[in-house]
Amino acid sequence: MKKSTLLTGMAALLLALPSAAQEYPAKDRTITMIMPSSPGGGADTAARLFAPLMEKDLGVPIELINKPGASMQIGVSEALRAKPDGYTIFWSILPTQASIYLDPERKATFGRKDIQTIGNAYGAPFAVSVLATSPYQTIQDVIAAAKAKPKEVRSGTTGFMSTGHFANIEFQRAVGVEMATVNFQGGGPQITALLGGHIGVAFNSIGELLTHQKAGTIRVLAVMDDERSDFLPGVKTLKELGINAKPIGSFVGLAAPAGVSKEVIKVLSDSLRKATQDPHAKERMDTLGNTIQYLDAQGYDAFWTNFDENLKPLIAIAKEQSK
Repeated sequence: MKKSTLLTGMAALLLALPSAAQEYPAKDRTITMIMPSSPGGGADTAARLFAPLMEKDLGVPIELINKPGASMQIGVSEALRAKPDGYTIFWSILPTQASIYLDPERKATFGRKDIQTIGNAYGAPFAVSVLATSPYQTIQDVIAAAKAKPKEVRSGTTGFMSTGHFANIEFQRAVGVEMATVNFQGGGPQITALLGGHIGVAFNSIGELLTHQKAGTIRVLAVMDDERSDFLPGVKTLKELGINAKPIGSFVGLAAPAGVSKEVIKVLSDSLRKATQDPHAKERMDTLGNTIQYLDAQGYDAFWTNFDENLKPLIAIAKEQSK
């Protein structure tokens, strides 16, 4: 056989073989999407909104499986043990998941290097609120009271080492005060305590506050984000109020075990982007008080790395407070 004929045949064979990106996802495969928390929560509700949209876009079944336990450690660990081929992915929820491997006492079997980002879907910034009848009319009133009586102003969180706890710690650190921190089991119990007058200040996601703010039972004093919230347009950010506090909130996206090809990651990232742009999804997220904040794989990776650096000192403070 002539050399030219052999080369032509090889070229034709190569052209006939689909690339990894073209093959993915294979029509006879199912994508397993792990949610490392219980059904019914905020992240789970959003996941069940986005998963069907991605399923339709990708043209293959997506099986959303809840694997709660150990503050998400069980579900994430299982996802990261899967073959890195793009057929097992998981919902990543910051800061909860980052605190797993940043806290040595958790003895996590994985680290940040074992996680490959796909994309961030949305964020849920936190805010500082008080009872509507509270004597604290402004954030400066809270600061003044906490400075006048250290460790006497009772401030709530959504749970030990939760986003609300980190928001509480960051606020106290930024303004130089010490408050009496009370950890509750979730945002609901914390708001109930605020409404009952058992705490003076609360740190919740904006979505948890909206109903009560609209009803006029609580007063939101500041948003812990770089920009004002569309849901609370009249409420200033801490930065606008002259307080140098880092943005705190929950951020939810998709990730995979390290080693998935860039081509496959792009297919998944593009599909997530399309899902977040769906008008019905946007409307539903608005009702939940969540802000669509899509980031592609590269942008999400950089965001996550910076997030870890900001979270490390807050974890150290939380652990010191628990002694």
